[in-house]
Amino acid sequence: MVKEVNHACEKLNEKLGVSVSLPNPKKKTLKAASVCNFAVGAGLVAAGIVLPSKWCAVLGGLGIISSVVLRHESGGRKDEQ
Repeated sequence: MVKEVNHACEKLNEKLGVSVSLPNPKKKTLKAASVCNFAVGAGLVAAGIVLPSKWCAVLGGLGIISSVVLRHESGGRKDEQ
């Protein structure tokens, strides 16, 4: 997914005449971000259950979903671990 987004942005950059380079994260970086998102998401879900503010649980759920997507993205990488 990162490759597709970078490719689309490169096309847009060419059309606009702008030179902006986007980062291309490595497999290790994506895995670390996945773990971090999962930890924060689980904490927010727990806070949403304990505290009366249910928006914490919703944000935590989004964080966990983001963690799963990042883990899936890192699985398709062929670079160094």
